[in-house]
Amino acid sequence: MSLSACYRGGVRRSVVLSFLLVACTKPSETKPVDPEVVAPDLVQKGAAAVVVANPTAPAGEDGTTLAWSSAAEMDAVTVVVDRDSAVLELPAVSGAKDYRAYRLAAGVSLDGTRVVGGDVHCAGYRQRNAEAPASHELMRRLEVTGLGADAIVVVEAVDRACPFTGVLGVRHKDLTVTSDEVPPADRVPFSIFTEAEIRAAYGSLIRNGHGPGALAAPADPMLAAPVVLARTALKITPVASPASATFFDDFASDDQPVFVSNSSHSRTQQGKIFQNQKWSFYTYGADDSQTFIERGKLHTVLADWQQNIFSTNIAYPRQAAQLPAASGKYLQVSFDVHSNSTQRRYWWFVLCGAAAAGETMDANGLLKGLIVQTAFFYQPDGRNPSVAGWNCLQVFPRDGWPFDLGPTDTRPESDVRVMVNTAGAGDRDNVVNVSPAQYDNPNVAPPGWYRQQDASGKLTAPMLDDLTVLAPRTKIALFIRRDRVVMFVNGEQRLCNDFPANALTMAEAAVGFGQVLYHSTAERVEFSRDYWMRTGQRYYLQNTPYVDERTWDNLGYSENVAAPQGFDEAKCFRK
Repeated sequence: MSLSACYRGGVRRSVVLSFLLVACTKPSETKPVDPEVVAPDLVQKGAAAVVVANPTAPAGEDGTTLAWSSAAEMDAVTVVVDRDSAVLELPAVSGAKDYRAYRLAAGVSLDGTRVVGGDVHCAGYRQRNAEAPASHELMRRLEVTGLGADAIVVVEAVDRACPFTGVLGVRHKDLTVTSDEVPPADRVPFSIFTEAEIRAAYGSLIRNGHGPGALAAPADPMLAAPVVLARTALKITPVASPASATFFDDFASDDQPVFVSNSSHSRTQQGKIFQNQKWSFYTYGADDSQTFIERGKLHTVLADWQQNIFSTNIAYPRQAAQLPAASGKYLQVSFDVHSNSTQRRYWWFVLCGAAAAGETMDANGLLKGLIVQTAFFYQPDGRNPSVAGWNCLQVFPRDGWPFDLGPTDTRPESDVRVMVNTAGAGDRDNVVNVSPAQYDNPNVAPPGWYRQQDASGKLTAPMLDDLTVLAPRTKIALFIRRDRVVMFVNGEQRLCNDFPANALTMAEAAVGFGQVLYHSTAERVEFSRDYWMRTGQRYYLQNTPYVDERTWDNLGYSENVAAPQGFDEAKCFRK
């Protein structure tokens, strides 16, 4: 249904996973709508969003009167509410080069159109794993975070891209490109900045700003003072009650990771372990790695060592998960993270466990056997990430393939790989790629989910091509049993992969949420090389060529759950 239909009072229904509620906004009223529930014990009810009085010049949450610039009223905004955040779907506004949203919490003020003392969230641009289109593709979906009860959120269309303010970290770090694989002009210094530094330069903490500066450097602060073309203001009530799950973290607690020990292994360098009350965090191969909790989100930053080795950040709950014994039940694993991926940077999910109960994690929630990922792990001769040779399941996205594929005979710009590592096998002979061979010739492309497919095996919709964005985050839910993994994306089933011949044998499992950055200077060269031609990854090319940052939320798992509502078993591919 179109946004205009929503604005006229129609209902926008959404199949959602974990904590989403939907409301359409209009000046006079809003009508919260219960979702079609997938996991009833995880969905909360009662959220709402309404347009406030005087939406082009609203008062702050504490009643403060602000000096607003003149702007037309924006209408037809759709709000999808989460636990402490909301995704806004926005109307097209003539001349808009970006959209921004910010909460009018106490202390927020305006210096002309520059927001001071706030958190500004921007829509940004779609990225592509293909040649760059002639013009930027402005997103009209925007995620605003850090919401409390009855938050007043201003939404604006502006005449310029929000500025890239540098990578946000918990501590300042200066780095320099040392690899000679890129031209001298690309061997630039780059930095990770603290919140205080960003606020001092731009007035507010600006998130998902795409407006570029010099290579890998922050943009001109003047971009933070745009012409506002249209404006509205909403009162949003997010979901606040706790989730019911075996393990869950929405990072509402400011429980920062602390250093535990180094983690040396011959497979890699720079290994370190951190923990807080709920998590164990492992990092390998990084020039700099920062993991911290910031305003209800887990933030991970990763710069690969000397821009040329395989680097990872991985978070594990400090307890092992149990796979279901009954065939009709699943282990549901859910997480929110952005899904813009290349062949060298992506989120990575891993499930590894020992053959005997109690042998996966120790009493302090640390792994009894290290899990150290290595380059080319997805190849037939790749290494098992478990150094001890445990049984593992791996699911991760990449950047598709440069050759056309049906049904549209166009290039897939994303794919998802499902892999099993059998237990006890040799270091390099236990990889089983259980994904379908969707290209006729496996020598052209390895098996993988480059497209969704129907019950007959016919290729249908793209896999994650619609989600090659830095924000909003993608809601991933994996439903796992010993011989199957089902992936729902933003409430929609996108793959079901059966692998009875390689069913999981682990007695229990460490659940890992990971981030990969491998050989960033090689990635930069590949973006513009021949048939790969991924110059549509403008943000990675210009703003963060040598560092990857991701924010995570709503991480957790539930044991022994039923198949999700809307699950179509007939679409399951059987390896």
